[in-house]
This record gives sequence, structure tokens and C-alpha cells, in this order.
Amino acid sequence: MHAPSILLAAAFAGVAIASPTPRATEYVGYLISTFSDAVPKVQFHLSEGNSATEFSFLNGGNPVLTSTVGSKAVRDIFLATNSARSEWYLLGTDLDVEATGFSWDVATRQGSRGIVVWKSTDLVNWSGSSLVTVEADTAGMAWAPSAVWDDETSQYYVFWSSREYAESDTAHTGSATLDKIRYATTKDFATFSAPQDYLAISNTPIIDQEFQYLGTPGNFARFYKNETTQQIVEDITTGGLFGTWTNIGYATTDIPREGPASFADNVTPGLYHLLADDYTEYVPYESTNIRAGGYTASSTNGFPSGLKHGSVTPLTQAEYDALAAAYPA
Repeated sequence: MHAPSILLAAAFAGVAIASPTPRATEYVGYLISTFSDAVPKVQFHLSEGNSATEFSFLNGGNPVLTSTVGSKAVRDIFLATNSARSEWYLLGTDLDVEATGFSWDVATRQGSRGIVVWKSTDLVNWSGSSLVTVEADTAGMAWAPSAVWDDETSQYYVFWSSREYAESDTAHTGSATLDKIRYATTKDFATFSAPQDYLAISNTPIIDQEFQYLGTPGNFARFYKNETTQQIVEDITTGGLFGTWTNIGYATTDIPREGPASFADNVTPGLYHLLADDYTEYVPYESTNIRAGGYTASSTNGFPSGLKHGSVTPLTQAEYDALAAAYPA
């Protein structure tokens, strides 16, 4: 794991994830941005008020966005915004698992090194899709992008999963590093800094990382998939995203699980929710002690079926109303 400067670590001390403002009491619902195996396009699900488990499939049960770039299929959807909530970016993995000749081996050796991006200022009107290269030539793929806005430097830190091959192995036919988490910075999702390692664990391949801000500057949880055990790992820190992290074990004992999506409850302080993909669809969990882990299963009454690796965003009244009007269920 590379160690950025102290300045970067300090800049992250108070950063919040995806939707840092306004206060939680001003949120009226949640948006799940996701895809399904059957339809690898961006899909929106809107909560029934502030219920964390009851959602309606927006746009009459149809996707809201379709990738027209790369493989023209998109997975692992993440919705990012700045602290002013004045710009929104939908990110996704460029990967079509139904393509002719597809194999996971090929996808990790010669997979897309770019991420699919859409931009909006209001969550309703979106740009066309673009495919932006974020990885080096030595990488085999760029999977499961997520982003963190940093107010102090007015830029996003973008994270994804990858593995790397030797510079001499230009065809990526040999052995690679284990899957790890990489990152870069950007102000506009068009131009990115050079990629660097963020988290690599000895003898353990990891993918699908997401952060959860814990309400106090520098305090975060992070979740990622251990590819060997096929479980979701949780770490916590009080020192910012580049500080010292403490592993507290697996979020659940259920196997297999991947694609974690964490979000704070809009109504109950200290309650956090976690969606975990069981390889067929999302399963909801919750915890009242996120620093200790140990999530328990949530009610699935009203929870939609078929949702895959995505993200959950709390919404203001204006945002909630705009989405409901533009994409009625």
C-alpha cells in the first residue's frame, strides 16, 4: 500500500462519502443505482419514503441509462457527488459477461482498463456515456469503481479493483499480482492522475471496495471482498482514508457475498445498512454497532429482487421529487 503525503491524509480527515450534506434529518429517502445480470444497464430504485428496505423500480421497470461505449454493457454502478451536490457522476465497470467468447480469465488479463462515466447536474438529465482509461498498460482490468469527494482539494479520489502484469508481459499471458485496490484523482472524470496502489494484502486477492463515513472527521469503515473466502471484510479507522486501519473481521458469516454497498440510516442515528450480493442478487443487512461489525439480516419485505452490485444515495426532498417525476415507477 502506497503512503501518500501527510497533506493528503490530513485532507481526508473530514471527507464524507458520496453525499456529505445536508444533515441526515433533511434526507427523505434513498436511491439505489444498480444493474442486473439480465440487463447490464443503469437502473434506479427509489425507496418508499425513508424505508431502507422498500423500493420501487423507477422508469416503469426499465433502465435509465445504457452504455454506448466499450463493451456496451455496464456493471458495478456507483453514484458520486460533491459536497454541494451540484454535480453527479455515475460510474460503472465496462464488462459484458454475455459477449461471445467471454471468460473470466480473459476479462482479468485483457479486460477494459477504463470506467464508464455519465455526468448530470440534477440526477435527471444525463450526458452520454464515456469510457475513460484510468489504469496503466500493466493492468489486466479496472473493476467496481467508486469515488470520494475531498472538499479541501476540490477533487475526487477514485478507487477500483485490478491486478498487474510485468511490464515485459505486454500480452498479459503470464502470472499477475493478486487482485488489489487502486486509486487515482480527478476533478472532472475526464482526466486522471497516474494510478497507484491503495490496498494490497499479502496472499489475499481483494475486490469491490466501498467506504462508509461514520459521522466524525477521520472516522470511516471500509468494506471489500476477500476473493479466497468469498466474504465481505470490514476495517475501521479514525485517521482518515490513508490512516491506520483496524480489521474487525467479516461483516457477515454468509457465503458467498460481494459488491458491498453501505449507507447510514436517514432516521435512526447509529444504524447502518449493508447490501451484499450473493452472486444472484442483493441481500440487505443492518448493524447498530458498525465499529464492531456483526451485521444481521434485514427484512426483505418490499426489497426488490435481482439487484446487483451498486450504491445507495440518501436524497433531499427536491432530489427525491425530481427522480419520482422524471422516472415514474
